[in-house]
Amino acid sequence: MEFDYDLFVIGAGSGGVRLSRTATSYGARVAIAEDSRVGGTCVMRGCIPKKLLVYASHFPHEVEDAAGYGWSYAPGTFSWSTLIEGKNREIARLNAVCITLLGKSGVRLYNGRATVVDAHTVEVLGQQVSARHIAIATGARPMLPAIPGIEHAISSDEALDLVHLPKNIAIVGGGYIAVDVCRNFRRTGRASRSVASWNTDSARLR
Repeated sequence: MEFDYDLFVIGAGSGGVRLSRTATSYGARVAIAEDSRVGGTCVMRGCIPKKLLVYASHFPHEVEDAAGYGWSYAPGTFSWSTLIEGKNREIARLNAVCITLLGKSGVRLYNGRATVVDAHTVEVLGQQVSARHIAIATGARPMLPAIPGIEHAISSDEALDLVHLPKNIAIVGGGYIAVDVCRNFRRTGRASRSVASWNTDSARLR
């Protein structure tokens, strides 16, 4: 049986992109589908945007420390919107880099949501495509627990795209993402007056 592709990958995160490019390097005909930005959680809504906010949160404290080394600076001003715009530009640049890498490797990119029809068929953008092998590399999304008031909460994904710096925010969770997000809002511009992190495992307010 002749297939459209040797491999069809659903999900263009770090795993899907790497798998696709490696397969083409061995001569396979490969396609990949992604209904969001190419690059995955770390690049688009995790490690990199979070670290950009972390770097921004360091500056006011470094300026304070500089006084002890003989440096003096006039009081500065901070713009959350400028920071977010800069973060978005960098994410857009990295998205373009990932797309270029796929293209140079010979991987066909489908910008849409793909679903598995059967063992060798995928439906994407209103058409059915056949493949000898189908790989699912969709990753996961943050889960919001079924607790009262959850309709007013956001996940870490949305926290990195807030238009305005919140004056008050409570962080539910005590993992590394929660800790970094908590620190970003507390220290960036010192605009967040109160930040709490609730560790659901130990049920203690940190």
